[in-house]
Amino acid sequence: MHTSHTAKQRLLAQARLDYQPALVAIDQEAITRLPARGDRFSHLTVGLVGKPAGQTPEGAAAYGIALNSMNFMFWTPTPDGMARYHWRGEGGAQGLQAALDHLWGDNATPRELRACLGSGEEQAVVDALGDISMPRRRAQFLREILFGDQLEQAASELVDAAKSGRLTSDDAQRLAQRFPMSYGQDPYLVRAQLAVMWFAGYLFEQGVDVDCDITVAASYQMPRVMRSIKVLRFAPELAAKIDSHALILRQSDEERAIRSATVLGAQAMAQHLGVSEHAMVNVLWQNRHACGAIPYHLTITTDY
Repeated sequence: MHTSHTAKQRLLAQARLDYQPALVAIDQEAITRLPARGDRFSHLTVGLVGKPAGQTPEGAAAYGIALNSMNFMFWTPTPDGMARYHWRGEGGAQGLQAALDHLWGDNATPRELRACLGSGEEQAVVDALGDISMPRRRAQFLREILFGDQLEQAASELVDAAKSGRLTSDDAQRLAQRFPMSYGQDPYLVRAQLAVMWFAGYLFEQGVDVDCDITVAASYQMPRVMRSIKVLRFAPELAAKIDSHALILRQSDEERAIRSATVLGAQAMAQHLGVSEHAMVNVLWQNRHACGAIPYHLTITTDY
């Protein structure tokens, strides 16, 4: 693959390479039947207005990078399937954000977060976040993120990049290069792109118009939503495994098929509806609770 290609082009090429319609197929006819109501789409809102981390762009960028370094696998395997993560009444990603708001304190900078979790100790993560999966891995990621002034440098780079009026998957790739343990292990750069998407969302809330050109969809809620609206068709055997809460191995043919079809399907939906992939991903996420009893696939991973 030519080195001059953008990160987004490389990610889409990876998705095309991994695409296995015999396992998970994109239904183009279902996409064409979607109502073209682009006016109903909006970009991610992150709710940092009025919070200490939202006082400055640098603080908001640092917050998003720190948050998304931990933004994965909010469930723990149990004999009956899985147990969801909660923090003081908030579940999943919302629970993590509520915990981070508490840990961030009243400072615009990540100083208090570094004092609490910068040691990289597993017990510190358990004490701070409660009963969350993979506390040791989260501790390792935080140690890398919070080492020295690396987080502040990364935040400044993101702020500078946004001054051009455009944030892209290339900015996510730079995060992955700076933090190879925390962000560089996922071939689809989901959490690194989410960190970029978060900062773009903060800027939108501040009235700053910035283009956000990402892919980001290769997670676990997105294919669930796309399955519910018939955009993704799962092979009966794979659908049965997901419905019975059987584990899907990371980097297996099945997981790669799910993730690649989600990336390519989200792009096709965005193109049909005439919206950005940032907005497409946000709307899919916002509608995750409308899927009824359809479960998401369970993969033990730090990628999403």
